[in-house]
Amino acid sequence: MPPPQPYPGMYYQPMTPEHMLSHRNVWLVNAIGLVVIWIGMLVHLASPADATSLHIAQFFVVSGALLGALASTAGALGSKKTTDLQNVGLLVWAGSLALLAGFALAAMGI
Repeated sequence: MPPPQPYPGMYYQPMTPEHMLSHRNVWLVNAIGLVVIWIGMLVHLASPADATSLHIAQFFVVSGALLGALASTAGALGSKKTTDLQNVGLLVWAGSLALLAGFALAAMGI
């Protein structure tokens, strides 16, 4: 008697963090972080005298910078598909996002 044939459908393959750190995902999260920083600056420019909008703008700027910097750092340290030069570029980009957030917060008068 022959052994039973395996099910011909698709098999579940677990998603590891290494596979989630693709170039496209890192780029997309960085783009979202930049958009959130931009929205924070627009909120500040819309009503600079209001304390509530200032706090909302600060939250957006810091959240966007953290989102982009963490994605870049994770892509640099966790992805096995990137070269050393790409890792350095991602780490420099993470530092640039932190610097951009610092300048944005300084422009808000923090």
